[in-house]
Amino acid sequence: MSRPVVALLTDYGPGSEHVGALHAVIARACPEADRIDLAHDIPPGDVRRGAVVLARLAPLVPAGATLLAVVDPGVGGGRRGVAIALRAGGALIGPDNGLLVLAADRLGAARALALAAPPDAAATFHGRDVFAPAVAALAAGAELMGQPVELSDLVRPEVPPPLAVPGRLEATVLGADRFGNVELLAWPEDLERAGLRPGDPVAVAPAGGGAAHPATVARAFSDLPLGGLLVYLDGSGAVALAVNGGDAARLLGAMPGGALAISRAR
Repeated sequence: MSRPVVALLTDYGPGSEHVGALHAVIARACPEADRIDLAHDIPPGDVRRGAVVLARLAPLVPAGATLLAVVDPGVGGGRRGVAIALRAGGALIGPDNGLLVLAADRLGAARALALAAPPDAAATFHGRDVFAPAVAALAAGAELMGQPVELSDLVRPEVPPPLAVPGRLEATVLGADRFGNVELLAWPEDLERAGLRPGDPVAVAPAGGGAAHPATVARAFSDLPLGGLLVYLDGSGAVALAVNGGDAARLLGAMPGGALAISRAR
């Protein structure tokens, strides 16, 4: 890269002053860095959602970039801050609470260092006072100092595996986007193991039992008439549910951490 690149992902909220503070700290210490806002609309404190989103966006960032991620409900407590150096260059920086490790798996982690908070760091704003300065220093070409951390000791998020058997797929709800499309922690191979293919009629219901809604396995929203519920693969390759022109999360009452079952219609 001719210029250093810094990418940011947080749950601070788009346009918030907290995001502005990160940009300001980085720009002051490394004004030549190009800065990319990957996402700032991670639901507050949802480390698992942040980890999955970071893992799918990080490979789109130029190799050698430094990524700052902050979804940190334990800020100021016992969790440590870390910098994970990547084999292709660059690093992931943020709290060691499960947020970083899925992206590190995808990009290839080389080593990790614990980041100490300076004495004057605000206990509730390590993004500004610990992580952003470390990101700026790396982007400017400095070497980070810190205690080595075994990669195997990094905190991993809880990602429940789906259950796929012929004719049925059960999976945990990761969350929903602003359109009401519901993302599941399940993938194309899980649909394949369940034997559910485009065009198949299915029923969608809470995994523990409840009202079932008729749906169709489809490729795109327009494959169904307006109001139709579809099971599809979203842009990241995850199994998802949508209502063409509507809100699947509201229809299904889908909440993050809950589980839905997709069953072949009888």
